[in-house]
Amino acid sequence: MSTFDRRLRAFSIDTSLTAVLVLFTIFFDIEADIKTYLSFAIYFGVALVPYLFGTGQSFGKRIQKIKIIKNTKELVPMTLEVPNRFYLVLREFVKCILIILSFGLYIFIAGIVSTNREDGRTIHDLIFKTRVVVLTRYVTDRTEMRRTSSAENSLKGYSHND
Repeated sequence: MSTFDRRLRAFSIDTSLTAVLVLFTIFFDIEADIKTYLSFAIYFGVALVPYLFGTGQSFGKRIQKIKIIKNTKELVPMTLEVPNRFYLVLREFVKCILIILSFGLYIFIAGIVSTNREDGRTIHDLIFKTRVVVLTRYVTDRTEMRRTSSAENSLKGYSHND
């Protein structure tokens, strides 16, 4: 499975989580304006909060076993160094704004850019000098392709004995 497929699945998982949380606001008896602000807060919360912890993974990326790292010149990086939290949050914030302002068209454009590049980087990866790497050969794998400390830390709880 390519990086783009996993990225798209991770985005779908994060968007689905956002949709479920926003649907819960229907049951609250609050004004429509507040529901709108709450919906945006949920959207940005699901998109940005995981990156405050500096793991390089959102909920969807963790499930798909992919991770955001600093870009390196090698196609297969020797280390999986995560950018600092500020850049991770800023990267996702810019991506969210581009998605909202383009009414979702940005995802389509990013997909075209990603599939036409050997390294699979998208526009926001190029801007913030990051890339997304696959940590396992298959999503169902429980071990990393390469035993680096960064990969082990990002998938805590998974071991060969599980």
